[in-house]
Amino acid sequence: MKIPCNTKIVWVIGLFLMMAANANAQFLKKLKKRAEESVNRTVERKVEEKTEQKTEQAIDSLFEMGKGKKKGKKRKGTKNGNDTENEMSMDQDMDGDDMSDTPTEETSFEAYSKFDFTPGETIIGFEDFSQDELGDLPARWNTNTSAEIVDLSTQNGKWMRIGLGKSAFVADFITEIPENFTIEFDVIFDFEPSKWAYSRRLGFILSDLEDPNYSLDKDQVGKNFFRMNLVGDIGSEYFKVTPNPQQKANARFPLEQLSKNSNQRGIPMHVSIWRQKTRVRVYVDEKKVFDVPRALEKGVVARTLRLQSHVSEENEYFYINNIRYAVGKPDMRNKLLTEGKLVTYGITFDSGSAILRPESHGTLKNLAAILNENPEVQVEIVGHTDADGDADFNMDLSMMRASAVAHALEAQFGVSPNQLSSSGKGETELLDTGNSPESKAKNRRVEFIKR
Repeated sequence: MKIPCNTKIVWVIGLFLMMAANANAQFLKKLKKRAEESVNRTVERKVEEKTEQKTEQAIDSLFEMGKGKKKGKKRKGTKNGNDTENEMSMDQDMDGDDMSDTPTEETSFEAYSKFDFTPGETIIGFEDFSQDELGDLPARWNTNTSAEIVDLSTQNGKWMRIGLGKSAFVADFITEIPENFTIEFDVIFDFEPSKWAYSRRLGFILSDLEDPNYSLDKDQVGKNFFRMNLVGDIGSEYFKVTPNPQQKANARFPLEQLSKNSNQRGIPMHVSIWRQKTRVRVYVDEKKVFDVPRALEKGVVARTLRLQSHVSEENEYFYINNIRYAVGKPDMRNKLLTEGKLVTYGITFDSGSAILRPESHGTLKNLAAILNENPEVQVEIVGHTDADGDADFNMDLSMMRASAVAHALEAQFGVSPNQLSSSGKGETELLDTGNSPESKAKNRRVEFIKR
């Protein structure tokens, strides 16, 4: 049978339309998927833009203050932030990595593979100096020295600068010292490690001294104590621990960060201290430098917790920030599996971004172990922010942070993606409506909700 020419044309057109419709449907599916991916990348793109701006700064000017400056002139922070003599140009991000050779998330987490630090369950003290004026003494600290608040050009937030003299620092927001607590902080050193100095030391003391404010200008430690010092003296760069005098034992751990060949100047180091009754563990960045089973004798009641410094040369400084003090022994398994909800502060991010800080490794590792041992358990990961900044940005940021946690659990720790979902609440579910640094720190959290 001969098919009319017009019929053939109709068939061809119909076939073309069917193919076009099918292609269009496939295109729409891809378009929808791309749109979803685009939403998830919104905050990440903003973060990358900020990172690119940082990388454009000169790597060679890592610390402007140490080059071409006049000797003996003291550099002070100013209220308007224009600290021309103290301005730092440090080409690195908040997790302490040089931005000229930024490692991938996988590389950072690989370095932290043996990092087992887990922060305390409840934050009771947090200090980022956000409520202090530049150039002033820190308002919530008692000290006998001229420590002041400064703004660093390539670091987020404000920092407490510690310089010449022998000094002690007591935080007013630390009102209890239980048997189980953790304290963390970021520290930057500003001196040339290969240059001679009598003393460059920043220490931490836990002791039975009745009054933590007693003789701040002296090395008062009480009868029973545990003392640690970051030591940057030329030829003796180490982390030193002095346990209680009954043990009559000192220990030193060499630190590459403080060695005379170090390029760590201007890059934050993260110090983590974990007390469990008589046992104290100390970490610098990803390394456990000390694990002392009897740091304090059994039955000793600790009443003093303070920082101490001794800097013998002018124009040499330590900088401190992001001090987090938490109490209680985390019980992740019971919270998640029995109670059905786990709130954790051990998963942290760079400020204003969804980039996981590598010290989150210990908490993520413990969570992954629980999920891998219970493959039938499904959880929703929920990100929360504080109320600072734009509400829409905070919502996007919380979603991206939750997604980043899910990705890390899958990619780094082998958790099945079928067990995980993620969402964000932004600033819509604040746990604390106060405006103190502690209140804001409590609101910045990650929750795991059993489904």
